[in-house]
Amino acid sequence: MSDKWEERPRTKVHPPLMLLLAVIAGFCLRAAYGGFLPVPRIAGEFLGTIFVISATVVFQMGVRTFAENAEELRPATPSRQLFTDGIYAYSRNPLYVAMILLGSGLGFATLNLWTVLATFLAGVLIHFLVILPEEAYLDERFGQEYEAYKKSVRRWV
Repeated sequence: MSDKWEERPRTKVHPPLMLLLAVIAGFCLRAAYGGFLPVPRIAGEFLGTIFVISATVVFQMGVRTFAENAEELRPATPSRQLFTDGIYAYSRNPLYVAMILLGSGLGFATLNLWTVLATFLAGVLIHFLVILPEEAYLDERFGQEYEAYKKSVRRWV
């Protein structure tokens, strides 16, 4: 049997798939039942654009950190190091924040209430099925270093 730090987080779902399913479900539900956000179109498009641009920037910063450190990006893989700098100094889960911003941004930009709600639900599922198992793994893997990080940086934003 391998050392505990070599084990991987026991995540239950793949987050990008959850986001994709949420967006598809939102568009299908709106096509079937309606469900437009009750905001002016220009406001929805503006807010959606801001969310999508923010998601792109945050995601790019998070991915760059993984690439620069030659770490595997998939959540169900072992971690060799704990990221605490860059975007990770502001959020312990910037890639998941980016996904939620992207789904919400698409929902707002298209005034799709269902996509916004489905993205929120995907965020809740990611929290319980991915983030909590990852945190348990990181706590076991990095111990006091991760505890100190959790105390200084928020889980989401």
